[in-house]
Amino acid sequence: MPDIHFECPSCKHSLAAPKELASQLIECPTCNQTIEVPVRSKQPNADTLPPQIPIQAPPKPSRTTSGAPQPVRRHSIFYYVFWGTVSLFATLAILFLAFFFLTATGAGFLSALTGRTPNTTEKRATHAVRNLPALTEDEGQAAKRLMRSLRVKKDDIEGITWYSPDVADGFETAVYLYIGKKGTGEPWLRWKIRYYGDNWLFIRRYRIKIDQEEAKTLLPTEQIKHDNGSGSVWEIFDESATDHAHLLNQILASKTTYLRMEGTDGVNDMDLGPQQLRQMRDVLLVYRYLGGVWPAN
Repeated sequence: MPDIHFECPSCKHSLAAPKELASQLIECPTCNQTIEVPVRSKQPNADTLPPQIPIQAPPKPSRTTSGAPQPVRRHSIFYYVFWGTVSLFATLAILFLAFFFLTATGAGFLSALTGRTPNTTEKRATHAVRNLPALTEDEGQAAKRLMRSLRVKKDDIEGITWYSPDVADGFETAVYLYIGKKGTGEPWLRWKIRYYGDNWLFIRRYRIKIDQEEAKTLLPTEQIKHDNGSGSVWEIFDESATDHAHLLNQILASKTTYLRMEGTDGVNDMDLGPQQLRQMRDVLLVYRYLGGVWPAN
């Protein structure tokens, strides 16, 4: 063990004493004075330090079965083909609905929202609020008299009786209504627009201006008939009057209606004056007398 070195307080002689004699008395060999060996302060060393407890990280929580990552589930190719097909049909359905509402139906819907009537008379569902009431006694008597002025033709093969005004048998351009009736069944009313001339128009549509209102477009829903003979041609619009009841009611209530026949090879204009309009009203009255039902609007 190392010695303790110190100095004699009397003679200043340097002394050395074993460490185990600390705090004991020794005699200075120079001045023979008795001196107490001083105690050296102890310095801590690694051997005397208390053992250090290592700091450990908290243990990681063990994963339970429920928290364990699940293996990725793989689908067969039929799974992706099936859902791909479903997505394709869903997309086509959405596109079809979009096209449907952006065409005629969508235009009608938007017109209803804005309170405007589209400027066309294309065939569409007619929701009649009410029908014209039954004929009064006076109207019934007038219808009987008017029936005697109509031309009557019977089709024995089909069992149909046709009632039409005199203009139906002519060759000029004309607009008129005529009636068909089979046995005891309900009658039906038809609307005919006949073009007669020297040159074909190849009519595609009709423009109709009722009094001072804005012109409307009438698009045929059936094929226009074409005929010719003796150097002349006919182009005939012949459709159910009920399908165009709303437009016909406007025409029959007017004072004058202007009609333009527009074709790829030309146009032809005509006026429906008071006499022609009255003739169409008379045929409608006979139709109701025979049991036909007609919308009021």
